[in-house]
Amino acid sequence: MGGNTHRVSSVGSGVRLMMRPHAFLGVFAAVMLVAVAGAWAPGPGAAQGPPATGAPVPVSVTGGPATLDTLRLAITTAARVALGVQASAVVALAQTRPALVPLDAASVETVLADLTVTAPGLPPASYAVRMVLTNAVIPWNDAETLLVSNSPETVPVGKVLYMGALSASQTVRLLFHHQNGSKSQNMLITVTASNPTHDPITAWIQGAADASAQDEMTPGHNAARAFLDEYAHHAGFLVRLPANTTVPLVVDDLTPLGIVSGIVQLSLVDGARLNVDVIARLASEADPPMMSYAPDFDQVHQRGAFARPQIGRAAAYTVGGPPAIMVLAADADLLKEGQTGELLQGNYGVIYSFNVDVANPTPQPAAATLVMHADGGPARGTFVIRDRIAESPLVQPNAPQVVATFRLGPQTRRLIRVVTLPESGSNYPVRLTLGAP
Repeated sequence: MGGNTHRVSSVGSGVRLMMRPHAFLGVFAAVMLVAVAGAWAPGPGAAQGPPATGAPVPVSVTGGPATLDTLRLAITTAARVALGVQASAVVALAQTRPALVPLDAASVETVLADLTVTAPGLPPASYAVRMVLTNAVIPWNDAETLLVSNSPETVPVGKVLYMGALSASQTVRLLFHHQNGSKSQNMLITVTASNPTHDPITAWIQGAADASAQDEMTPGHNAARAFLDEYAHHAGFLVRLPANTTVPLVVDDLTPLGIVSGIVQLSLVDGARLNVDVIARLASEADPPMMSYAPDFDQVHQRGAFARPQIGRAAAYTVGGPPAIMVLAADADLLKEGQTGELLQGNYGVIYSFNVDVANPTPQPAAATLVMHADGGPARGTFVIRDRIAESPLVQPNAPQVVATFRLGPQTRRLIRVVTLPESGSNYPVRLTLGAP
């Protein structure tokens, strides 16, 4: 997953979390209740199916606003259920009419979603599904456990890579980073949410994944950028899972030696249990073999459950004085796996929030720069600053790069908040400084 990795040999199976009960009565009317007979119509040349009923599919999202990535994932997940596609199918959103824009709180938008469904061994099929997007205002709670699926990082055969679970009112964050170890076959990496109980449940989901490149760093950076944008806006979507139902949230088709990286945050809003699994399946396999459920880890990378994956720090900088220094994944910060006590080297997937008190007591305007230093090896970073995303270029050791510049008026004082997380594929720790240019 990056530099400074370490073996964690336990399976994180869900930890009891303390979280305030949600008052969601009255919200369920806005929850995504997706029926197989939702409004859909096959596009030109598509495989034919049951006739459209004309009733649009309701989709409930959250966020201030709900981001574009959130809307896309909500739409493709709703389409999976509405169209009844097989679990291994890749569902891609080509466009919507009208075009998607971030959806403000308490807003409603109706769109016609043009989708392509590609199932193994079948030609792509095109569908048009009418959906009503509603931004529901609901309570939000951060994750209290981080589930890490990174071992084995390189997967040569189909395998169940991770099995986790949430109980009532729990919230977890899942980080996954894997490579297709086959040199000749494609591999599907799937993240599923399952209701194993006899009663319906409601889950809130936020997620980002990328498999656009075979280099190790790009997928991790792209996934972190999308997730931090969602995280900063509390953007996600609600899904109602009937009894004994599984819904794929992420399905990535990896080319030989391809890499996928992703982050998913889930809350069990209503119900007794929610399972979340990460599964690898070669193109030639119908399902992973039963023996693949047995532990099989590499000796370098990590997996397990790590509590309290948020770290807050305060710092200060005064014009004319030394820079503020902020370190991500320092040894003292490393989380411990709940069963083994193994350290999460690199603290990948842990949210860092730095509040920097910046003062310019001089009579002249000044500037301050946020600079990223690669202390653990080549790395990239994504930062939420003033509700906006800032990205670093590739940073090499001993060659720091400026991330952002702040203008400071004379005799002024301000608080600068920087939110970030260590990215899969990069090498952590890294150091941030905020000081004179």
